[in-house]
Amino acid sequence: MAITCQEYNQVCVLTLSADFVGGEIAQARNCVEEQIDKRHIANFVFDFEKAAFIDSEGLEALLLVKRRCEELFGQVKLVNLDEHCRKILELTRLDHRFECHNDLAAALKTMG
Repeated sequence: MAITCQEYNQVCVLTLSADFVGGEIAQARNCVEEQIDKRHIANFVFDFEKAAFIDSEGLEALLLVKRRCEELFGQVKLVNLDEHCRKILELTRLDHRFECHNDLAAALKTMG
């Protein structure tokens, strides 16, 4: 299982291959750091289509990425969250911290 990292017009899309826990989180953080440091990309979309769960470490990682990107005047958006992942964001009161979209095209359109 590996996260795919693709660039679309200065936006990096990270497509998760499983739940956002453990190894997925480490891969995502490495990918984000590499994109910021080497490619100077500060806009990210996390695609949760294949993820049905986000643990506390995953939430913390998303918040760290968001903070880092905002420092660089970038954005972080989430797409394809299932009902369970949306509920996790809602219960942790993080739903208002992230802009969520139903599909990748919609998220990419909103990137400045």
